[in-house]
Amino acid sequence: MGFIADAVDSIFDSVVDIVEDIVDVFVDIVEEIGDFLFGWLIPDIPDMPDFEQMLRGDGLMVNKRNSDDSVPVIYGTRRIGGNIVWLATTSDNQYLYVVLALCEGQVAKFTELYLDDQLYATYTGSDSTYGNSTIIRSSSNLTSPTPTTAPSNSTNLSIETDHPMYKAVEVIDEVDTDIFPTEFVWFNGTDDGTDYNSYFAGADGASALGWTSSHLGKGICHAMFRFKYNADAFNSIPKINFVIRGKLVNTNLSGSSYAYSANPAYCLYDYLTATRYGKGLSASDIDTSAFTTAAGVCNTSVTPFTGASSQNLFEAHTALGNKTKIIDNVKKLLSSMRAFFTYSGGLYTLKVEGTGSSVLSITEDMIISGINVIGEDKQKKYNRVIARFDNEEKNYQPDEAIYPPVDETNVGASFKYATMLSNDNDEELHFEMSLPCTTNPYQAEDFAELVLKRSRSGLQIAFQATSEAQELAIGDIFQVTHSGMGFSSKNYICMGITLQNNGTVGVKGLEYSADAYTYNTKLKTPSQPTTFLPDPKTVQAPVLVSITDTPVNVTEGNLNVIMTVTFRGTSDYFVDKFEVVYKKSTDSIYKSAGISSNQVREIPVESGVTYNVKVRSINTLGYKSAYVAGDHFVVGFSDPPANVANFSIDFQDQVAVLKWDPSTDLDLAYYHIRYSPNADDTYPNSIVLVDKVSPPANSVIVPAKTGVYFIKAFDLLGHESLTAGSVIGTISEFAGQNLATTITEETSWAGTKSQVVEDGGTIILAGDAVTLFDAVSGNFDDKVGFFDEVDGFESTGTYTFANQISLGAKYQGRVSSYLNVDQLDRVSSFDGLAGLFDSAQGLFDSAGASPQMDAKLFISTSDDNSTYTAFTPFQDGNYEFRYAKFQLVLTSAVSSQSPKVNNAQVRLFMADRTDTGSNIASGAGTKAVTFNKAFFAEPSVVILAQNAAQNIQTTITSKSATGFSVTFTNAGGSAQDITFDYVANGQGRAI
Repeated sequence: MGFIADAVDSIFDSVVDIVEDIVDVFVDIVEEIGDFLFGWLIPDIPDMPDFEQMLRGDGLMVNKRNSDDSVPVIYGTRRIGGNIVWLATTSDNQYLYVVLALCEGQVAKFTELYLDDQLYATYTGSDSTYGNSTIIRSSSNLTSPTPTTAPSNSTNLSIETDHPMYKAVEVIDEVDTDIFPTEFVWFNGTDDGTDYNSYFAGADGASALGWTSSHLGKGICHAMFRFKYNADAFNSIPKINFVIRGKLVNTNLSGSSYAYSANPAYCLYDYLTATRYGKGLSASDIDTSAFTTAAGVCNTSVTPFTGASSQNLFEAHTALGNKTKIIDNVKKLLSSMRAFFTYSGGLYTLKVEGTGSSVLSITEDMIISGINVIGEDKQKKYNRVIARFDNEEKNYQPDEAIYPPVDETNVGASFKYATMLSNDNDEELHFEMSLPCTTNPYQAEDFAELVLKRSRSGLQIAFQATSEAQELAIGDIFQVTHSGMGFSSKNYICMGITLQNNGTVGVKGLEYSADAYTYNTKLKTPSQPTTFLPDPKTVQAPVLVSITDTPVNVTEGNLNVIMTVTFRGTSDYFVDKFEVVYKKSTDSIYKSAGISSNQVREIPVESGVTYNVKVRSINTLGYKSAYVAGDHFVVGFSDPPANVANFSIDFQDQVAVLKWDPSTDLDLAYYHIRYSPNADDTYPNSIVLVDKVSPPANSVIVPAKTGVYFIKAFDLLGHESLTAGSVIGTISEFAGQNLATTITEETSWAGTKSQVVEDGGTIILAGDAVTLFDAVSGNFDDKVGFFDEVDGFESTGTYTFANQISLGAKYQGRVSSYLNVDQLDRVSSFDGLAGLFDSAQGLFDSAGASPQMDAKLFISTSDDNSTYTAFTPFQDGNYEFRYAKFQLVLTSAVSSQSPKVNNAQVRLFMADRTDTGSNIASGAGTKAVTFNKAFFAEPSVVILAQNAAQNIQTTITSKSATGFSVTFTNAGGSAQDITFDYVANGQGRAI
């Protein structure tokens, strides 16, 4: 090992010739496989490998993109990345295929799969059987891409469902759909290979993209992945790592029994005999007995710390490079078992250094020359050793084992750091070593302990001995007795032996102490401390502060509402933007409100709708947090309009001007005005006077009537203000108007009825006709209204008056109506109200009071009582007719309501009128005068005679609505011809 080669120099100058002989032998082994020795503890080994590079694994966990690069040989268990040997995408760039060559086959299995350094899958099945291929796949059906189907895991394979590459969301057919973007097949690397087209087939399969049935990957452990692109799951090609239980090796060197083993002796034997990636030696070239003995030492059971399960003394967990020199890979394996590997007697042999007994006692008479001794060298003496290795307990990340450890509870007194430091004159003598095949922290500490203890008892000797010393082999323990040196059966390890031409033997040895090889129980390694370094994949979610909405404006009938989403960022300094998505609660697809750093988002929405809102953070690397979600019901324009303020009336002759303050509601549609002749009536007990007054108008002219006027505002969504504004108007009969006639329908209601019925002296809409009680749909006790009207009121009906106005001629007159109407609501229980309770407008006890019924009066006129006009809506005002009929139309928008008409009267008024004539000559007789226009009734007539004598008498006869006759006589009774004027005062005017 390099670290020992650095730790132990040549014994001393006098044995330079021995060292040179050994070096020559090493050169021979590289070129001609001559006699040689080397091991984990040999001085001055030529061309030692760079174990620092080995420890780093030559980028073991990196996914290299060199299709022609070599693959490693895995012994034991290691985490590796592998070489990307093939990349391909489908024509639509939707799927990415990756083939990863991992290592030489055949391996036992993989135990863990990591994607972007996060555990994705774990396999707990048995090791593969030697010679049999093993396929592990993420799903039983990989033939066609089915991203919406969750992986149906193979037996013993479990997938981490919280891994970001396990599941994502995509919009498919306009629906947010879960997809599963990662699929894979793993092959254990038998020599028959595997055809991935048996798994990834179809139009978008591997073969269609270039990986055909000719690409079997024989003898190579490899894997194929199919990734479906998704921005949330991937921001690049993921880093792929497998934890591989490596090569199946022969564990019975006297026969053939292949199985997984991390025993360094078996692994070395496999490497030496492998013809494809190793030296290719024959079994007959190897001392299998020595290898078996060494394997037994490696399998020695030790307890690393109190309470621990036992473990093997030595194990090799490494990745040997195929481009590395064979001798360097051999040295790498030797480093894991403190062994000597020699070629002696025509066989390669292996000996693990450890406790034992002397095989030869060398006395003074066997030492031909003088004995050379070198004591401790400060350059090779340590009071602290740091062993660097890849720690399997920390996901194979680089780590250190230190001896003596910080906690020296189990450290002998003489090896406590303070004691050694004091003995070394307070000089820190630290040494760093690398263990490229060791992944267990207790084994690493054991190596560090041995190196330190050996460095502090490092007496070295060299001498020439008689031929009896030929019995020694490298690694043997021998004893030296020499009175001159004060040695009495002192033990040494044979570190070098050479044969001289004269038959003598050159021997060099290193002081041996059995205590250095005694396994000492360690302290349990502390739990890995929690790291405070940020994980770029762990992104803090924002804090959703509020969701509000604001009506903005109305454009071309569109109600524009803005929903404002306010959120607060996180303390995560890597977060630089946020994504907001939203949808109606009834929809399935979220819409994006954009990605930006802005922490307030304004989104156009609709009124009266519940929205689902989600927000997440995105960091500078593109990783996203989980969503935080909130729901919001958008009031917007769904609130009812404000009540109409300052409703007033101004009577102007026969009309009334209604005025009010304009509404400031953006979504105002119109004002609705109702009327009742009874000042004590409420809004429900009224009829429509003006259906709609469009803004910006805030006044309307209506006929002047005594009673109560009501007004409500309605918005574009049909909501009405909660409380009606009202004003009472009081007016006496109009000046100059005279009641001519009145027709009254109540209470006999003898007119023609269609879909209306008389009910207690009133007229109401009839109930829907039901032939049979059993014919009614639904449950009997779910119905509202009366028992015999189980289907509610008709929506419309008419009542044609029994009485009409008939005049002697066609007249102009003012017609006014008196309709006294109440609302009849047959929702007889609280549960019978339609809709949601909290959606009802108005007061609690008037939840159903908003009138959705009306009664309107219509008029039809005629000049001959034969041909009548069609019925047209009636409004108080002046009409010209000879005959007039009237009809009530009752309507209701809901089946539970009906107008209830208590009174229906029509009154005809005739206006005061004066008709005059002048300079009319009567002639000497009776003069007949016809009015310019006939009056409705006989008027009063005043005659003004011109220049008549005092005894002239005026006599008016035949006075009627159409005219009169007048006679002027003298005292003798004789008719006189008198010029006169007249004035007639009456009501009405014939047309």
